[in-house]
Amino acid sequence: MFNKDVALLIHAGNISNICLEIRRYEKNYIIAHNNDDFTKVLEYINEAQQFAPQVMNDLKIMPQPTHLQNISSKLAEYKTSFQDLKEQCISGQELTVCPLREKVRGLGQELVNITEDLILFEQHKMNTFIAKFKSRLAKTISFLIFLSIFTITTLYISIIKPLKRVEKAAIAIANGTFSPLPVDEKKGEVRSVLRAFNKMVTDLEKQQGQLFQAAKLSSIGTLASGTAHQINNPLNNIATSCQLALAEIDPEQSPFVVKMLETINQETERAGKIVRGLLEFSRDQNFSLHPYPLAEVVNRVKQLVTGEVPAGVDMQISIPEDIILYIDVHKMTEALLNLTINALQAITEPPGIVSIGAEKDGDNTNAVITIADTGRGIEEENLQKIFDPFFTTKNAENGTGLGLAVAYGIINKQKGSIQVESEKGKGTRFIITLPLHLEAEGTGSPGQTPLSRNDNV
Repeated sequence: MFNKDVALLIHAGNISNICLEIRRYEKNYIIAHNNDDFTKVLEYINEAQQFAPQVMNDLKIMPQPTHLQNISSKLAEYKTSFQDLKEQCISGQELTVCPLREKVRGLGQELVNITEDLILFEQHKMNTFIAKFKSRLAKTISFLIFLSIFTITTLYISIIKPLKRVEKAAIAIANGTFSPLPVDEKKGEVRSVLRAFNKMVTDLEKQQGQLFQAAKLSSIGTLASGTAHQINNPLNNIATSCQLALAEIDPEQSPFVVKMLETINQETERAGKIVRGLLEFSRDQNFSLHPYPLAEVVNRVKQLVTGEVPAGVDMQISIPEDIILYIDVHKMTEALLNLTINALQAITEPPGIVSIGAEKDGDNTNAVITIADTGRGIEEENLQKIFDPFFTTKNAENGTGLGLAVAYGIINKQKGSIQVESEKGKGTRFIITLPLHLEAEGTGSPGQTPLSRNDNV
């Protein structure tokens, strides 16, 4: 019944607003005899007549004063009288003194009064309902308070006391004591909680390391951004001056000078590429996340690196079709591309194998992606620095040391994590964990276009 009262109040409000507009244009027409005002009155009458049946239907199912049911008949009578008034205007009679004008104005006022009475009537009914609802709500809240007190008391006696030990352990963890707790084998409930706490301690230690790495990347990114902007302008000036000098010098007369200038130009371009990489690394980019099959992303990465796979190196792909991730396809392609190129470049002496695989974890909530190679491996002392910007074991021509840092940032932004395992002389394996898209049914591939090979950082 409350919903019907609200619906009737809305309909009555609409008709009331329309009736006020009718009265406004009625007054304008009587004063100025403007046909546009006459047309407006008829339009609003027709609109009111469309709402009237809805109000009448609502009124049939609830008690109300009888005069409130006269809306439709009053609208029809008003429309006929107003059209008659127009005929008198056409015949040249003065509207300001004729009885029909008073009748039209009286009918218009009656319409306004009816709709206002209807609104007041419904407001009174709703206020009565709200008052009763408040009374019932107060009784319900009182009962719930009593029930809550009883439940809390029972829980405290039966559960809270045994968990005091766990509470103290949680405080210790909050203070930075990340050490596993001894498991009490005598109490089954507490034992389960302690095991969960020990798992949490291990996870917190990993996450703390990831947060430290993210904070370090953020600080380096800020520094790199400012430095890159400061370096970019002098590099542009050097490149411009060098090109102007090359244009003015005759290669046959000064071949050595030309060669030196060309070397300067090439090195300036390489420095500019590093600066652009710095700016790209430090830029805070927006991510557009969509559900997308991991297999399609990996297949596109494989297509992009086809031309860079050395002879004797075998790429092995094993990605289940049912792994759907909630990712930015462009950024994720970039991250996997960087990791795959890094794996290919790690195999300096073929033959070798680069494998990309994925599987769901035991809880079916995350996808675990591995990118492994049989290359030269990474020194143990370098494993902690592998995701630092500009850290690289390659020569200057093969990399700037930003690829893995960019991949780390992209995966971290998509609520994932990345770890590295390596043994010198046996190869390296990157392990990426990303949350699965749990509502994968019916999710098509979003219409995103992955980056081209030249977009790789």
